[in-house]
Amino acid sequence: MNETMLSDFALSPEEKAVFERDGVVGPFKLWDADDMRAWWRELRAEILNPMNKKFAAYDNPINYDRHLDISALSRLVTEPAIVRKLQGLLGPDIFCWRTEWFPKNPGEPGTGWHQVETYRVGEIGRASLEPTRTVEGVPMELTVWVALTEATKENGCLRFIPGSHRTWYYNEHGHIQHASNKKEADPLKHSFFGYDYSELKLSPDWEPEEQQLVHFEMQPGEFVIFTARCVHGSLPNTSRKQRMGFTIRVVPTHVQVYTGMSEFDEFGHHFNLSRYGCVLIAGEDAYGHNRIASHNAHGEPFKTLPRHYT
Repeated sequence: MNETMLSDFALSPEEKAVFERDGVVGPFKLWDADDMRAWWRELRAEILNPMNKKFAAYDNPINYDRHLDISALSRLVTEPAIVRKLQGLLGPDIFCWRTEWFPKNPGEPGTGWHQVETYRVGEIGRASLEPTRTVEGVPMELTVWVALTEATKENGCLRFIPGSHRTWYYNEHGHIQHASNKKEADPLKHSFFGYDYSELKLSPDWEPEEQQLVHFEMQPGEFVIFTARCVHGSLPNTSRKQRMGFTIRVVPTHVQVYTGMSEFDEFGHHFNLSRYGCVLIAGEDAYGHNRIASHNAHGEPFKTLPRHYT
């Protein structure tokens, strides 16, 4: 792919201004809807194949970081149509530090409102991300949410409070317990994957539902970019169809990931980091803070986009 084609994926000044104002921008088109539907059908079989699980980074049901062992996802996290836009917001040098699945099956409740930045939540007890420098106007993290199926108001699309990234409404450094550690087990109350994130509200009187809300309905193959500092959540799935999203979480290379940690507990599961590594998806790593995964579990090299294009 030549430099001219790569430049076609860049954010426009108008799109960058929307992100700076709202903390979220998109949706953008990655693939045609039919192409994504076909890709997802093939990928589901690969994910569900128990033989593939032996290559996964973690021995638990939470499917973090399957880009480290599933070839199709190894390629997805380095898609130029995604990475070039990220460079327009984060700068030229970028790590993918985590990927996650976000299924929402029929009848499941919405994901509660939440706001994070360093991903210090639950039982971790310390920040997953620690920046080593500050650049004015540049976030220290971003999330790409890719729609693998339709995401509608009926089946649980994402929703945001635009502009909320400029103010802290939740205490990310507070401590909350997972529902598995509590006597009560109300899944609606613990609507952030087993956590009641409302316990971290800085002002008990502040009600997210009373704010200006934006719903992001998407077709398969579209994606949205946001900072997790922008207060966000999702609607319940009141339809008969599953909604499936895949997230790519990224940071500039100056950010330290899992500093001094060899393991952690989160969402009721244990994570051993011995097989973990950040993936350099763009530019260079001039800091050397983090362990890098240059190849996936099958020995296939990750692609890295260049720092600059004309």
